Order: sequence, then C-alpha cells, then structure tokens
Amino acid sequence: MSDIQWNSVPVNEDEKPTVSREDLREMARDLDPDEYDDDVRAFLDGLMGDTPDDELRKAATLLLQDEVDLPPDMAAHGVEPDMPLIELLLSAGADVNARNAYGQPPLHLAAFYGYEEIIDRLLAAGANLRTRNAQGRFAAQVAATPALAAKLEPPHSEEDDAPLPPEIEDADNEPDDDGGHHHCDCGCGHHHE
Repeated sequence: MSDIQWNSVPVNEDEKPTVSREDLREMARDLDPDEYDDDVRAFLDGLMGDTPDDELRKAATLLLQDEVDLPPDMAAHGVEPDMPLIELLLSAGADVNARNAYGQPPLHLAAFYGYEEIIDRLLAAGANLRTRNAQGRFAAQVAATPALAAKLEPPHSEEDDAPLPPEIEDADNEPDDDGGHHHCDCGCGHHHE
C-alpha cells in the first residue's frame, strides 16, 4: 500500500488542507489552456484572476465530475481523464463527494470505469467510502473489478447493526387463523410463533 492516507470519514470544509492561490497558479502554469474546453479555460482564467475562492471551488467541483466521467473507450479517440487537471481541481477545493446531475459522485464514476489512479487520489482528497449514489449504492458496489470493490468496501458502522424498522421486521409474519397470533416460516422447517 502506498503512503496515501485513506479517508472514509467526511471532512468539514474548515478541516481540509488549503493550497495557496499562488501554489494553485503554479500548478496551472504547467497546463496548456489550448488543450482544454471553454469551461476549463474559464476556470484557469478565474484562477489567474481574482475570482473568489468559493466560486473557484464550485467550478472545480463541476469540472472534476466532468473529468472523471470519461468512459475508457473514449481513449481510442484521444479523450481520457487528465491527471494534472484532476490534481489542480482537487487542490482548488473540489468537493469529492458531490454528486453530478445524475446523482453519481466522482468516486463512483472512477470505480465504475476502473480508474485506479483517480480512485487513489480521490480517497486521499477525502472521498467518503460510505457515500451512496442516486441508486443507493456504494462505490464498491459499482466497481469495475473485484479488486477495486474490495479496496472501496465501506467501513462497518453502528448504523449497519441497527435493528430493522418494525414494518420491515414483521414483513414475513402473517396473521394466523387463531385470532391474530403471528407465525413465521423461517426456512428451517419449523413453525415458530
């Protein structure tokens, strides 16, 4: 395992390490704006200008979602996630747990497409393994490979041991013919009351 700090606990904005605007500008200088679309160029211009930090974070979040949502088969057409741009977006404060318009967090997209390097970077930036997508699934449940699924398995929590709500707990119980007593067929072959 590398020296990346795995983080499965949500990080508050005020707890995230911050990168100075000058350091972000230095990172951006290594990128060629001509290689990017208008949205990325606008972000880079804003970074070099005086765009407020909260606006940059919002733009970085949207761009991160777009950058991670590039299927591997697009590589044949020369379109694939750009790690230096992803590093810049994360350093600029992109929300690694924010869902895109389809309810998919970046970690889920990277897991689905099998982008292990991006997964490592998202986890190091604070991506939460317990975040669910719009379908209620963890990133481990949509991972492209069993190895990625194992890597992304969310940690066990007390929530997982909570008793089922009564309406679910009693779903298999049926009223008995003898005035409302309940019985349960548990599958062991015995009749329980």
